[in-house]
Amino acid sequence: MTISRKDYLLQIAKLDKRLIKGSEEYAEISEKYIFMQDHDISAMKEEWFSKVEDFKKIQQDINRLEIPNAFESMGKELRDAYKRYIDCVEEKTIKFSMETMNNGELDIIQDKERQAAEDIESITETLLGE
Repeated sequence: MTISRKDYLLQIAKLDKRLIKGSEEYAEISEKYIFMQDHDISAMKEEWFSKVEDFKKIQQDINRLEIPNAFESMGKELRDAYKRYIDCVEEKTIKFSMETMNNGELDIIQDKERQAAEDIESITETLLGE
């Protein structure tokens, strides 16, 4: 049985909320370390990796979600944007160091991450009619 448009949109809205919550929690981890003035990068990265696993579950869920014919193009674009975003978060987590901060590599990854997040927001808003 194929998924209805309504059910698809409801699932997209749920995934979007999970992604937003996960992104906020990911950001809170670094804020916590900055606030505590703790420079234990490996401990921070370990916490980040737990969030990366959560992001990967979200990506699995969007990949498993059947796309109704009416949303085929945008649904595929949304899947791609989720993949790009989550790949950037994972890459940033793996490569995070003082060296990558100083040489600009982290900025490049964050720019790609920001663009993917904007794409997700734009596509989701279009799909949900917001």
